[in-house]
Amino acid sequence: MSWVPYKWLEAQGLSILWATAICYVAASIALSLSRPQALSALIAHKSLWIMGLFYGLTNTCFNWALTLGDVVRVVLLFYLMPLWSALFARLLLAERLTVEGWARIGLALAGAVVVLGAASETSASALWSSSFFADTLSVAGGLFFGLANVLLRSQQGSNSAERTLAMFIGSGSVPFLMMLAASAAGLYAAGNPLQAAFEALWVLPLLALGLACANYSLQFGGSRLPAQTTSLIMLSEIVFAAVSAWIIVGKQMTASEWVGGAMIICAAIWASLRPSSGARGSPPRT
Repeated sequence: MSWVPYKWLEAQGLSILWATAICYVAASIALSLSRPQALSALIAHKSLWIMGLFYGLTNTCFNWALTLGDVVRVVLLFYLMPLWSALFARLLLAERLTVEGWARIGLALAGAVVVLGAASETSASALWSSSFFADTLSVAGGLFFGLANVLLRSQQGSNSAERTLAMFIGSGSVPFLMMLAASAAGLYAAGNPLQAAFEALWVLPLLALGLACANYSLQFGGSRLPAQTTSLIMLSEIVFAAVSAWIIVGKQMTASEWVGGAMIICAAIWASLRPSSGARGSPPRT
């Protein structure tokens, strides 16, 4: 449901990326003050910084895609994430990918092709604001999320506060730096973020609190449930996004989104219920 306040803030003149940066910076400061030992541990672990960077890229790509594209389409393409997780686990963790695993990847990719089959604006002059660019950001966000989750699997020695702080700092710094670069290059009209943030002051603390609670809940639940159960439950995000978009903005899914989305969801459920055999190490904790 975070797309609702994000879209509202965008309509008030505060870019989604500026809002993302402000909320996660506030959450980072709050967590650092309440758990100073987490900040000390984070400074000493470079691998946590790398993980935080990719979670920051995840949130940046996903939220930027929300600015440009359709909510349901963005979420559907983002949930190619299990595909990227499997490939990165194979490359970085040497986990064996079975024939069944390759079949799941093929099904997910086929679903993405069907979703992307809908006509989209691809002219060079409108590429920055087109659905094509939103689709690209959605897929990239899922790719970064898959890589970040694989990196998270190598952080079993860190505690939840340290991992969450790394996610917060990465999710606050990456969109901030990207917006500065895009604004300097004239690629994105950011307006006056401080004035817009002041005018929307009552929304930002609620959004920051909601994001912090969501991330903590993911850490808390993901560390206590089997990995395949967590992955299956996370698919409910697609349902919440589709239903809320239908109720709030009257979004009607196209035939290609129904069919392609069903293929992506089936591939993710298949991966959750039948994880590839031969995996090494502990189950992933998201």
